[in-house]
Amino acid sequence: MHARSSGATVQAVPAAAHRHILYARIFCTSVLRRSPCFQRRDATVMRVSEPREIASGVVLMTAGSGPMAVNLYLVRSGSGWVMVDCGWAGSARPVLSAVEKMLGPGNGPAAILLTHIHPDHSGAAGVLARTWGIPVYVHQAELPMAAGRYIPEFSMPLDRWLVAPFLWSLPSRARRRMEAANDITDVVQGLPGSGEVPGLPEWVSVPAPGHTPGHVAYWRSKDGVLMTGDAVVTVNLNSLRGVLLGSPDLSGPPWYTTWNWKTSMDTVSRLAELGPRVLAPGHGQPLAMGVVTRLRAVATKEQAQRLALRRRTGGAPKAA
Repeated sequence: MHARSSGATVQAVPAAAHRHILYARIFCTSVLRRSPCFQRRDATVMRVSEPREIASGVVLMTAGSGPMAVNLYLVRSGSGWVMVDCGWAGSARPVLSAVEKMLGPGNGPAAILLTHIHPDHSGAAGVLARTWGIPVYVHQAELPMAAGRYIPEFSMPLDRWLVAPFLWSLPSRARRRMEAANDITDVVQGLPGSGEVPGLPEWVSVPAPGHTPGHVAYWRSKDGVLMTGDAVVTVNLNSLRGVLLGSPDLSGPPWYTTWNWKTSMDTVSRLAELGPRVLAPGHGQPLAMGVVTRLRAVATKEQAQRLALRRRTGGAPKAA
């Protein structure tokens, strides 16, 4: 088909090009929604999966589907429970219903532990914590992000490319409304510096910076269970195939929402040194085979890529 204007012929866009445009739009929408500054409290309600025990006393639920899917965990300690991460803002009500169905009417966890403050992991924290009357814990270095404001020194590529320019284009009143919607300072507390985990005496928090400055993992040494948030995931969110199809692939965090990529890869190496036997990620399915070997492979592959890049750009490789 042709369209004519002023004697010129305009070719129709090929079907393949339409597909690439569609993929790009889906990809950009997916990554943009991962920015803390774009979380919405009136977000579309997301479905929450049926609970599934993946290790002793560790129950997995997934909020959302496709590129928006994120894992949250209920962890038993004695007769009580603690939640690790809590999903998008739009998953708050379904999570409340799912937890009440599992624990009984009117019951909830004793606390929410966050691996980090990003909207897919912390978006529902305010609603859930206020409803249950419980605290939310994060690493001390993560606390500045609890106010929901854009902080340049915490920024990531997505922030610098899209978020900051968009925010500064808004009227100040609209910007303040967005910040207020994301503010959880009334319920958040810092994790103990000792590594102790409130409500979970068998667990410790392990610093896992890189994706964000205060990202942590949660580790139970007695059976080697490691909850990694976005420090390590089992779906490659750095590829279009991974974002669109959720293809299984052990990977580091999404680079476009990562504060410091090199630090994040150093974290992968340190997590491998723990010797985990079960990896419970923030995105993708749990992994229980060859965990240490595969973690080391992820870190080694990235380090080799960095060395190759430095050689191509004329930079001398750093000493090992």
